[in-house]
Amino acid sequence: MTKAETARGAATTPVRTPGKGNQSARGRRASTSLVRRLGRPPKHLSEATPTKSKAPKSARKVHGGTKDHEREQHGGTAGDKATGDDDQPATKRRRTYTKRKNVVKPLDPDACVFFSNRLDAHEANTERFVPTADDRLAFEAVRAEASIADSQATGIPQSQLDPSTPSTPGAVVSGVGYQVKKIRIGAYEIDSWYSSPYPDEYSRHPLLYICEFCLKYMKSEYTYRRHCMKCVLRHPPGDEIYRDGNISIFEVDGRKNKIYCQNLCLMGKMFLDTKTLYYDVEPFLFYILCEYDSAGYHFAGYYSKEKRSGQGYNLSCIMILPSKQREGYGKLLIEFSYLLSKKEGVPGSPEKPLSDFGLLSYRSYWRRAIYEILLAMHADGTSPAVSTDELSRKTGMTVDDIISTLQTDGMLQRPNNSSMGYSIVVDIDKISDYVCKAKQKNPRRIDPTKLMWAPYLTKGMFGTASNAAGATNGVSNAAPAADCGDEVSADELSV
Repeated sequence: MTKAETARGAATTPVRTPGKGNQSARGRRASTSLVRRLGRPPKHLSEATPTKSKAPKSARKVHGGTKDHEREQHGGTAGDKATGDDDQPATKRRRTYTKRKNVVKPLDPDACVFFSNRLDAHEANTERFVPTADDRLAFEAVRAEASIADSQATGIPQSQLDPSTPSTPGAVVSGVGYQVKKIRIGAYEIDSWYSSPYPDEYSRHPLLYICEFCLKYMKSEYTYRRHCMKCVLRHPPGDEIYRDGNISIFEVDGRKNKIYCQNLCLMGKMFLDTKTLYYDVEPFLFYILCEYDSAGYHFAGYYSKEKRSGQGYNLSCIMILPSKQREGYGKLLIEFSYLLSKKEGVPGSPEKPLSDFGLLSYRSYWRRAIYEILLAMHADGTSPAVSTDELSRKTGMTVDDIISTLQTDGMLQRPNNSSMGYSIVVDIDKISDYVCKAKQKNPRRIDPTKLMWAPYLTKGMFGTASNAAGATNGVSNAAPAADCGDEVSADELSV
């Protein structure tokens, strides 16, 4: 080998420094590349001791000899490699890498932890829940029995039901009518009086479950019980404006709580024949009567009214659950509606026409309210003059309703040969006996001092103070207030 070939081989041979025998492959590659770029070893490597070099492959090919022949030319023996002789060229180390394979080992049931060690291997195994042929036959038999039960409960022949999915909720043939027979709300199971437009998948079930707090309706008892455990409401989603003992009244805005008010109207239709409002609840306010105990505020009844009524109506719809009737709650809500009318300074009246039961309830309340005012005015034994306008201001009723009640009781008479109009004839013994019986029959009354409420429409919207107080000289005090209210723009409304 010539000196030039030896120098060329040394220039391309990796250089090792003393004490760095365990240098990583990355460090050796970096040193080799640095030597090739500079053409000489770096300064910190050139000062080191002489290194062992290996003859290039080209040199070995030129001589055509073996490793022993090379060693003989360099004067070495076979033991030079082991003794680490400086004249022996260093052999290049080669690293071998073995690719690891992902081996999936079978799980040991005894060593596995299922659901934070709450289930053992047998409980966590889901293979036993795969339906078998026997399970499918049993399912078809139960589905056929459910189809027969649905037909008997709804009174609809099986031929009119969908034969493909007889037990699937919502599989209703067009034109087939359904009616919910019963509802379960709270601790009561109540028979429905009229049909309510629930969705078809709910109407086909004879029994509906209704949450007494949020009024959500459900088809199965299992869903109902699960909902009761998770429902966070314990009172209607509105403002509590009245509380007296265990009786509370909440004001709910149909625009702010649309779903609740729609569910309320659907349930109310089951007990009201003339009700036509179900989903358009935004223009209305709802007043919910509840009974309070440690579990929450339980629904008992409600009434609704328009936010802006052009006819001066203070009540649009009233409903008391059949399970809460005969307890005086109907007259309590009627009295409460007139208390709000007096607070607003505008006489009110229920929306016409009234149903048969509604007319009886209102006439009973009108008679009692008028009789109590007349009895208080004649308490000292005198007979002061009284007018229908004065009665309207003290009761919150319209003059038309007062005249209608007095005519029904025969208390309006025209004096003989007189053109002065009619006069009110008061029989103290008669009205005193009626008021005493009414108090014994229905002792529940509204206490005005426990009302915490502000009118939805401010008094300034009704024009002058005389109009807001309802002091007019016409037959009805509601007409001037309604005319002024029609001029109010939407920007002037306040909540």
